[in-house]
Amino acid sequence: MKYSGIKILAAAAALIFCGSCTEDVQHFGKDSGFVASLEKQTSNTKTTLDNGSVLWSEGDAIRVFSVPLMTSGYDGVEICVNPADKGSTSGRFYDPACEDYCSSTCYAVYPSAMCTGFEGSSLKVNLPSVQYYRENSFDAGANPSVAVSSGNELSFLNLCGLLAVSFNDAPTITEITLTTLGEEALWGEGTVDMTFTDKPALVIPAATSEEQKTITLKIDNPNVDGMFLSSGAEVTVQSGVISGDAAPATVYYIVVPAGALEKGFALTAKCADGSFMKKVAPASVNTILRSTCIAMPALAFEDNTDVEIRTDVPNKAFYKDLLMDTGIGMSDYKTMPVTDYLNLSTETFYATGNNATNQAAQNKVFCGNPDDLNGILLYPDGEPRYKMIYVNGGIATTHGRSWMVQGRENIRTFFFNGGSYVGSCAGAFVSTYGVIDSYIAHNGYMGLWPGYANNTSIYDIYPDYILPEDSPLLKYYDFGGDHRVAGVKHWNGPYFEHWDMVPGTEVLCINDYPAYRYHMLPSVIAYKPSIYSGRVIPSGGHPEQEKTGEKRDLMAAYCLYAMDGVGIAKVKGILRNGEVRSMTKSTSDEDPAYTKIGDKQCHHFVFAVPDGAKNIKVRLEALDSFNLSLRLAKGTFAFKEDAQYKVENTDLVKELTFPSLEKGTWYIGVQCEDTVNNSFGTYGITYSGKTAVLNGVPYKISVSWE
Repeated sequence: MKYSGIKILAAAAALIFCGSCTEDVQHFGKDSGFVASLEKQTSNTKTTLDNGSVLWSEGDAIRVFSVPLMTSGYDGVEICVNPADKGSTSGRFYDPACEDYCSSTCYAVYPSAMCTGFEGSSLKVNLPSVQYYRENSFDAGANPSVAVSSGNELSFLNLCGLLAVSFNDAPTITEITLTTLGEEALWGEGTVDMTFTDKPALVIPAATSEEQKTITLKIDNPNVDGMFLSSGAEVTVQSGVISGDAAPATVYYIVVPAGALEKGFALTAKCADGSFMKKVAPASVNTILRSTCIAMPALAFEDNTDVEIRTDVPNKAFYKDLLMDTGIGMSDYKTMPVTDYLNLSTETFYATGNNATNQAAQNKVFCGNPDDLNGILLYPDGEPRYKMIYVNGGIATTHGRSWMVQGRENIRTFFFNGGSYVGSCAGAFVSTYGVIDSYIAHNGYMGLWPGYANNTSIYDIYPDYILPEDSPLLKYYDFGGDHRVAGVKHWNGPYFEHWDMVPGTEVLCINDYPAYRYHMLPSVIAYKPSIYSGRVIPSGGHPEQEKTGEKRDLMAAYCLYAMDGVGIAKVKGILRNGEVRSMTKSTSDEDPAYTKIGDKQCHHFVFAVPDGAKNIKVRLEALDSFNLSLRLAKGTFAFKEDAQYKVENTDLVKELTFPSLEKGTWYIGVQCEDTVNNSFGTYGITYSGKTAVLNGVPYKISVSWE
């Protein structure tokens, strides 16, 4: 499904904001003081609550800090809105304790209770882990905003965005949980630098626990004791508008920190009868924007209660093991000895000269073209087509920029959807945010490792590498027992002085070179942000062209550790009895759960066999003249080597039938056996043969029983 650009016509009612204010701090009777307005959620590129007004309610409270008074022990002043301004877009706030504040700069936070103090020029704001449903709106205590005074005016600006969720024909829902697929925290204390020049930003440290990656929305209706809210009648989504005989009776709004969900999210709805449904949205189009609502089309409720989906099985189905990138600005190496040493299936793109002809060829490979809309790295659904990409040494900035915006985004998608990345020297630099000297995100770098590398600015040196006792590379080779690799070539490659600023970073090798400043600092690191992503290994040195010995083994260990770090296998969907699922969509539809299959790719589905089920039939129908295999396994993903039952022939229709099957979760694997031919032309990659497979093969899959 596509999650962006949905207009929620059912939610046209006004937003009502509530805070808390006790009688003993109310001071009214004067018209002086602050005049404050709250920011409406903007439409921008993603539509929000149409026609919604932002109104003050009786009891709303703000916390105001006079900047000249912001020293130790100062808590600011909580001020309540004038009751006469209930239902107005502009609210008056007065307290004799801050009567002269309008003559100095002030910072303010709404709601007051969300502010936990200040640090320098930054206010501290604490987001809750649990939010509560409000009709046609969101939890009043979950959506903070801040303002800097201009005279006696306070124009509050939102810090978060919204995710809107609705259901068709769902049972009574009691709870919705939202879990990021990245490593960001969705709740906890963050800071807002109040010296901002345009829009404020709430900065929350990365999640320190799995709990911080999940927000819970409680749906208990406070107006009816013990009652919950049901979802309403079936509707349709057309041209970005929810419509039909009846719009959703309930739209659930979840407040989410701006910038979150870039790597996707999982949404789980729990019901009063004990059933639940889980949906995963991995695409980066779901990134939350400040003061903007992303609305999901109404979801058809699917009971997942009896299905157990594993998250500990790595993906095994790829077109090939490795793509070597020797593109514009890179060293002119077309092969690596280690690929034969490890018996890896590989391809190489080479176009080192920086000219228009090579740029066009590189764009075709990495950015995509009509014959391969995703580009070479990705399957039609955005999943990785290779286990890993290796990016050569050379000129980092030249090559990073030559990928173009779309090429860099495709590499990020490849990585965050499960493909691994190894880079030497320039290839290592472009995998980071930038160089530590400037702490500025570099134009052309990708931030797969979200930290800053050090620039050595020294050429043609050969430090030894020390492998720490806990280096994961020692799982593959012992390097002579002394855990040392002598004389690794460096040519202005990076090192990583502040590797520990990115939680989860592993040190693989340390430089031993007393004559230079990076002595005993990491030269090779690794990072894997989630179970869904691949692993990135930036290496400062150049072991990639070594043909023998420990330096060759070092490069082999890089590759093995990277490929062992591919993302987990994922389920496309849960099949119901008698349901026929059509996998016919294209890349441009942005609906990976229903997108066609690529060459050598494996799609996975699950179904729950109930007690007493008989005459069970699993049916696969290829809708084009390509060879698809059908496989079945109990309790694990049905890859070729793991399947208990399979049909592998050239028939367009394949069936597996059983009088009965053991109760529990069964996995279906559909794999495309056809692929392209590569004639290794001018640029190393010239595909021919069944090239239509690059844009995907459509099929239908179903399961039924009595």
